[in-house]
Amino acid sequence: MGALNQTDLNEPGHQYNFRTPLPPGEYFAITPTYRPPHNAQPIIDDQTGVCIGYSVAQAPGLWQIYDADGRFAILEEAPLETPLIDPIDIALFMFGAFRLLRTGVGLFEAGTSNRVKAALSGGALNILKGRFKAGLSVRNLLFTQATARHMADPGMYIPVHILEKAVRFGRRGPDPQKIPGQFEYLIGMTRLTKRVEGNAIVYRPKKYTLQVIIREKDWTVMHYHIEAVR
Repeated sequence: MGALNQTDLNEPGHQYNFRTPLPPGEYFAITPTYRPPHNAQPIIDDQTGVCIGYSVAQAPGLWQIYDADGRFAILEEAPLETPLIDPIDIALFMFGAFRLLRTGVGLFEAGTSNRVKAALSGGALNILKGRFKAGLSVRNLLFTQATARHMADPGMYIPVHILEKAVRFGRRGPDPQKIPGQFEYLIGMTRLTKRVEGNAIVYRPKKYTLQVIIREKDWTVMHYHIEAVR
């Protein structure tokens, strides 16, 4: 994603309800402050296009659940829909991942096997959603017409939740162009691409630095872009 040109500095910001135009299997995550275990799998949300937590398989149907910041949240024991478990299913449980569907159900995806299915409990989902939103402002970010057009482009889109995380928790600094009233926010970000490799579903990460330029008098996104971390 290349840099975006800034628009009229006096243009008013507007609220938008963006639909998620991401291609299927594409998601975003903020770099966790606390690194989860190396074998952690992302818990991703179809509706927002973001990673809301991580799971670590302990045994078939038993997971350690971490929030999006990498902090331990809960030990989850999920009832299995299919009682028959064979060694292949056990292996899939160690490598599958949870995906929160648009219906609100957190379904465990276990590669190409259709025999093993489990649902993440509502309690665990509420904890993850609550922690993900903790600290975010109740005031929505505004967008100029130019940044709104880029948000409608699948190649340019960044989930609003990720932009909000950048403004709330990113590193704040002066605007690179020294424009009064505007400030730069930087945060680490990962783009996750879903793949089926053998019998396992994996999410391949690519790391970026997200830059957001904000006009702070009305919290309008004037500019944003991402740069790959080498």
